[in-house]
Amino acid sequence: MGKRLVAVLALALLVGATFSTAYAEVQNVKVSGDINIIGVARDNFNLGSNYDGDNAKEKNRLFGTQTRVRVDADLTDNVAATVRLINERSWNTEDNSNTDIDLDLAYVTLKEFLYSPLTLTLGRQEIRFGNQLIIGNSNNYIGTGTGNVLNGFPADLSVRNSFDAMRATLNYDPLVIDLVYSKLKNSNTNTSDDADLFGINASYDVTKDLNVQAYIWDKRDKSSDVVANSKKDNVYTLGGLATFRGIEDLVLSLEGAWQFGFNRDYTDDSDGSVSSDKRRAFALQGLADYTFSKVKFTPSIGLGYTYLSGPRDGKYAGWDPMYYNEVLSNIAYAILPFSNMQAINLRASMKPTDDVTLAASFTNYRRAQSSNTLYSPYSGTTVNTTGKKDLGNEVDLTATYDYTEDVQLGLTWGYFVRGKAFASDRGNASQLVGSMKVTF
Repeated sequence: MGKRLVAVLALALLVGATFSTAYAEVQNVKVSGDINIIGVARDNFNLGSNYDGDNAKEKNRLFGTQTRVRVDADLTDNVAATVRLINERSWNTEDNSNTDIDLDLAYVTLKEFLYSPLTLTLGRQEIRFGNQLIIGNSNNYIGTGTGNVLNGFPADLSVRNSFDAMRATLNYDPLVIDLVYSKLKNSNTNTSDDADLFGINASYDVTKDLNVQAYIWDKRDKSSDVVANSKKDNVYTLGGLATFRGIEDLVLSLEGAWQFGFNRDYTDDSDGSVSSDKRRAFALQGLADYTFSKVKFTPSIGLGYTYLSGPRDGKYAGWDPMYYNEVLSNIAYAILPFSNMQAINLRASMKPTDDVTLAASFTNYRRAQSSNTLYSPYSGTTVNTTGKKDLGNEVDLTATYDYTEDVQLGLTWGYFVRGKAFASDRGNASQLVGSMKVTF
């Protein structure tokens, strides 16, 4: 599937380049962006790994700024270009790695390309499908250790989500088909050590209240940082999503996915070494949200259940996180792997005034399969566990104030209570994040 998909996209690009003019007339240019200033206080995000008394309970305090500037240009009819620059840095950190300006977006959109239903999007772009359980963030939070920093900035708080990709969208309303190819890694141009992503997503509006999606994704990884050999790590993800909006103020969704393929012989992120090289994993997620739109303060409630399979009986059945972009709760997103897990999430929000929003959530985490170890993406270390499934519970409270149309103030507090899977001498994790975001 991968070679054919690349061939189709490349042929379309070549034909367009051959029969189109070599210059573009700018009709309209829009400049926008945002600056987000945050203060972060974190305690014990390493879950007491290598615990040796109170000094092992990590404390992290920082201020940081996230800056983005975006330029959108409408060229000739049905042709547009977008560029967005980004900088994310902790305060008082000055060197080339954290004060440089990085390319966040850089893509061209060609509408009605050769064929009226076809739109091509080429270059560095954001790609999201459904609830982003599978595809949503190319810089998927996997973990590099030492607090998982990206140029001195906590990677789990990063807003970088873009893929270097080619995307062809065929709009046969009510059917929309997307074909995607993305280059994930290209360490050496003269060596076969790349990582690539191929995919097809089909979305169909059965009625105005019911949408169904089906997809297949193929991730091929031959990069040497996994295992230096000629075999590729291959993950096929096949699944579907149904979303129902037939009852006023109620949104229901159900998604299931199956993974298969070949797993190179390396240590599983969730459960140590495995003996089988065949990948067999699955995920299931159900979400329900209801908004009391005619009630004072517009309260809303939500319930979610997520199941991600884990290794069992010596077989590699651990769910591969792919490129998800779901934050079920803030602390667990940073410290727990998105695999071998089941989570029950309760959430609620209300607007006591037009410019103030209050939100709360409670999430219970358990292992899908028992294990004596757990890889923490935040610390980049493997933590010994008791073998019990209870990972813990998290509470998050958030207040957001729209000071003006352009300025938003936010405050989020979270507390993760470790479960029986962790030794009794490990502390609980907490977080406080304050922010001010200006949009222009």
